[in-house]
Amino acid sequence: MTVLMGIMYFGALIIPVVYLLSMRARGVCTRPMLIGVALQLSLSIAVWVFVYFSWRSGYTEYYWGWALLLPVNVLSLVYFLVILFLYARRVPE
Repeated sequence: MTVLMGIMYFGALIIPVVYLLSMRARGVCTRPMLIGVALQLSLSIAVWVFVYFSWRSGYTEYYWGWALLLPVNVLSLVYFLVILFLYARRVPE
């Protein structure tokens, strides 16, 4: 169950990790992939801060804030797929 939740919340990070490892960080999409990783991590930290402040404020159902990680993951997934699609068209065969 924990692995499934981890994939739902942070599964989009698999794409840049696999890309960067397979290209040895020298591919055409290296910079956009690193920018996407930074964006996803910063948005995830923003969600963590929101949940923390909800908890500190005394909200009893603060844990529902973790559900905001799902749209962050989906947006990151779309970003990574669009970057791969756009940059794959620019690379000559």
